Amino acid sequence: MTKIMVVDDEPDIREMLSLMMQKEGFETETAVDGSDFLKKIDDFQPDLVTLDIMMPGLMTIEILEKLQEKNCKPKIIILTVVQYSEDEKKWLFEMGNVVDYITKPFNIDTFVETVKKHLEYKEHKVIAS
Repeated sequence: MTKIMVVDDEPDIREMLSLMMQKEGFETETAVDGSDFLKKIDDFQPDLVTLDIMMPGLMTIEILEKLQEKNCKPKIIILTVVQYSEDEKKWLFEMGNVVDYITKPFNIDTFVETVKKHLEYKEHKVIAS
């Protein structure tokens, strides 16, 4: 089963995204901030992470740098209320596993489709023999 970790300091967003992903058939785990995420990632080993940028504690760059040091390399979708410039977005994408950038508030159907796109919905692929 494909695993998704939702990292957000806002409990409502964390729960909503986790429930939505479970409804779509994904296994989920949540984290309240970057430190919590880094503690849980080795055991959970997600295929994809939704990562809020504006959280207390570790800065996003620190989280991404520490993630690069680990063996687990999930795809990351950045979620944020911040409107970054194209240069800043480019920098985020160059930080490793970042595959997309979604601005809050967002349409939940669009969010789900974005997640599926980046996971290529692999467990539903059929290989012809």
